[in-house]
Amino acid sequence: MTRSRFSAWCAPVSAALLFSFAACATPVPVGAPAPDRMPPERGSPAGAATRRSPVGPAPLSPALAAQSGVVRWPIKTAEHIDLWLHAFAMISSDSVPMPLYRRGYRDSMTVVKNRAGLFTSLDSNRTVLGKQLRTSNGYVLAQFLTLDVANWDVLRAFGERFLQAGGDVRRASDKGTAERLAPFAAIFPTPEDREWLRLFLAGVDDEQRRFFATEHSRIVRTRAAVITAVDSLWQRVYRPKFDRFLTNTGQRTGDIVLSVPVGGEGRTGLGRDRQTVVVVPFPQRVEDAADVLLVFAHEITGPLVASVVADNTTPAEQRAGAADRVLSVGQVRAGAMLLARIAPELTAPYMRFYLAHVGALEAGAARDASASETALTLQFAQRFPLPDTIRGALERQIEIVLGGI
Repeated sequence: MTRSRFSAWCAPVSAALLFSFAACATPVPVGAPAPDRMPPERGSPAGAATRRSPVGPAPLSPALAAQSGVVRWPIKTAEHIDLWLHAFAMISSDSVPMPLYRRGYRDSMTVVKNRAGLFTSLDSNRTVLGKQLRTSNGYVLAQFLTLDVANWDVLRAFGERFLQAGGDVRRASDKGTAERLAPFAAIFPTPEDREWLRLFLAGVDDEQRRFFATEHSRIVRTRAAVITAVDSLWQRVYRPKFDRFLTNTGQRTGDIVLSVPVGGEGRTGLGRDRQTVVVVPFPQRVEDAADVLLVFAHEITGPLVASVVADNTTPAEQRAGAADRVLSVGQVRAGAMLLARIAPELTAPYMRFYLAHVGALEAGAARDASASETALTLQFAQRFPLPDTIRGALERQIEIVLGGI
């Protein structure tokens, strides 16, 4: 899911917001703190050091740091990205045509919290937060705010500065801070919006301190074998197959972040070093390691799909929202087209994965390779229908990018 998916819903936001694996078993944490860019702690003078999260990114060993400097598209984990998306997932509904999170995620996390006897302020305010989230679609763009910050403390501090300034970016102490607050101003322009943000930030902070930091650490630790499997499959087998498409679309380097809340709708934006960050599902089993590749294919075709849809829809259709309705389906179809060219063995798994993601296949059937591929292809095309003009244009553009013509 990229910024283009929300272009008709949200006010313009800075590029820094929107596009804000090492070969071993230990994941490389994303966003190690950069002291010169850290905002001050609550109530502290400007320039003071910000406190660290209770469980934050682990420091890299010299050997691993050396590896991470040369590995293209390393596999990483990021607690603060997962925390932010987790909080959105907990106040969102699964009952949408294309779920923004892993199906059943909210219910599964609620069960874990209930077993531990935990009820946070995010839980107590879920109804009011969720209601305003549903009626103010622009808030969903705030999911991208976390991609180019070092950790939760940094994001929280910028959000609190924005609220303290009453939403007036001109009250920022310096140009750099004003630039960081501008995305908040674009998404939360009114007093009502800022009150929602205040309540949400407090809920996320309570969730982090009382539940999520410990739970996320446990999940990453217990899925070490999954991380190893994903890294090996990606770096040794599939990264070379994606290389031409990535290079020719200006995505030669970046980070792949394994995320617990994310499902078929990944997240793509710019990181702190202006590199592409693609957030993909964090599989629960080694056997599902290829799911990362499927959603990665879906995500990296986003800019191409947006361009094709813009070129093949009229201004009237764009004003009516038709272009945005095609974008979601177009990206699902484009991922399948790309895999058919570079890794055809993943095409059928891709179609099953996305059919399951929208509830068109049972969970078991999503892994069943015995079904007729012809029937699967037909079902996929019917569930994700695309106008012939756009479908043909996508196929031609992918062909051009891969150097076929």
